[in-house]
Amino acid sequence: MEWVIGILLLLVLLLFVGCYFVFRALVWRKSGKAPPKIVTFFIKGSADSEEFVRDQAIAEDKMKTLAAERVEQKTRDGDTLVAYIAEPAIPNDKIIIGCHGMNCFGRREFCFFGPDFYEKGYTLILPDHRGSGESDGAYMGYGTHESKDTFLWVKYAKERWPGKHIFLIGVSMGAATVLMMSSKRGIRDVDGIIADCAYTTAWDEFSYQLKTSFHLPDFPVMQICNMYCKFICGYDFRDASPIKAVKKAEVPILFIHGTADALVPPYMQEQLYEECGSGLPEEKRKEKFGVKVEGAIHARSYYTNPELYKRAVETFITHVLRPRTLDFEYSAPAPEDPASDEEEL
Repeated sequence: MEWVIGILLLLVLLLFVGCYFVFRALVWRKSGKAPPKIVTFFIKGSADSEEFVRDQAIAEDKMKTLAAERVEQKTRDGDTLVAYIAEPAIPNDKIIIGCHGMNCFGRREFCFFGPDFYEKGYTLILPDHRGSGESDGAYMGYGTHESKDTFLWVKYAKERWPGKHIFLIGVSMGAATVLMMSSKRGIRDVDGIIADCAYTTAWDEFSYQLKTSFHLPDFPVMQICNMYCKFICGYDFRDASPIKAVKKAEVPILFIHGTADALVPPYMQEQLYEECGSGLPEEKRKEKFGVKVEGAIHARSYYTNPELYKRAVETFITHVLRPRTLDFEYSAPAPEDPASDEEEL
């Protein structure tokens, strides 16, 4: 009997040790390095093609030459946050603050998007979130502390360029970040939000990956990993909840998602879209639009169909600043059908 108890205790210990390493892989500090091949092998939708990696390296070098001004800010708890700014020689009256995803940093995440909008006169602020890139911090918050920190950059933009219009764009974890800002008081300084491939909650996303990539149930892995997160990092995976925030969103939102996203499933965009504004009286609800990019995998909508992406973002921004009738359908045609594209947007 004693040996049975011993084996059970050993299995429990191994479970807790295994969950700790899972927790570290999910939350602990990243430096913008690509995830290890063992991770991309197991996690569906996390691998990139050699062609993309090559194109990204070229685009990142260009983005670094544009966004060369390094700015620092201190958080209330003493961490240093870093952002890079790209201000065109002849700027327009719009600022875009870009929030990156996991395993990334500002100038890499927006290396394709950034130069195109820079050339159109947009001023770009590209922060490295806490626990990522050059910023301080030991762990990622999946939108919890990132949403609070990004308001520091909103304040910075408002003070440095008074009178300019501020838009937020986020990709993956960055999309969750900007959506979690949508119902906060400080969002009144922001004109609109673009959320690219956001999840509903961090708990939902991790649970989805357990089931689809590892064929495991939530219990007990999620509970143990969440326990580590609450004890070490001070937040619950359920706290990272864009779907809760958008119910009372105070700004217009454009949702973008790739139809081939296996990492954050497209149905999460549909849930976010449906819930957006649902917690407000009808007369107080802000506008919402949704675009699906045919064939795009996770966080690659701009790379897959840049023309549709650019047109969707610029049409959204133009409409927010100069309201007119828009017929955004909650779908997007295939890239090879430009005639249909024009009808949609």
